[in-house]
Amino acid sequence: MFPSASLHDATVVLDDRAVLRDVTIELGPGLAVLRGLNGAGKTTLLRAIAGLVPLSRGRRAVTSAPLYLGHRSMLLRGLTPRENLTFLAAFRGRADADVVGALRGWGLAEVMDRPVERLSAGQRRRASLARLGTELEPFVLLDEPFADLDVDAVMLLRAAINTALARGQRVLVATHLHHELDQDANALHAIQGGVLETITTARFS
Repeated sequence: MFPSASLHDATVVLDDRAVLRDVTIELGPGLAVLRGLNGAGKTTLLRAIAGLVPLSRGRRAVTSAPLYLGHRSMLLRGLTPRENLTFLAAFRGRADADVVGALRGWGLAEVMDRPVERLSAGQRRRASLARLGTELEPFVLLDEPFADLDVDAVMLLRAAINTALARGQRVLVATHLHHELDQDANALHAIQGGVLETITTARFS
């Protein structure tokens, strides 16, 4: 049985406001892109799939915990990138992950043993995205992953996404940037006011 992750008729209410409304989405093979303005519900949708917010109605079905990389680095600031990624990989049962290689690949060889609190915003983002090489989960959820990245890091991220897809991982990218991703997507979604519209699922392979 292939791994699956989906929401069915899901509603999320935060601070007495419906942030998601009757959303149904299933992560199929390949790349899916989620478009929407700030405040449209992109982050809440990804967090709902990851199980990080409760559903007021509907259901969530996942066969494997997704790797969710959000706006923040989600790294412990007092630990180094190497310590953070080693801990997170081991937590997922991947103690043999090549943490050093992943951090070097993101240009962090000289700072991988420096506390995260002493890194720049761009370095923290790179360290977070290096988890793409150490936590090889079937589902990857990327929330505005291009924020705080320079041109070189954007190219590294595009390569990391392509590598994940080549491994057979299913990747959902929520972003209002880099519309060139749309032409490579197997599924393209748009969200506005917490209501999801599926624009196309024409490129399944």
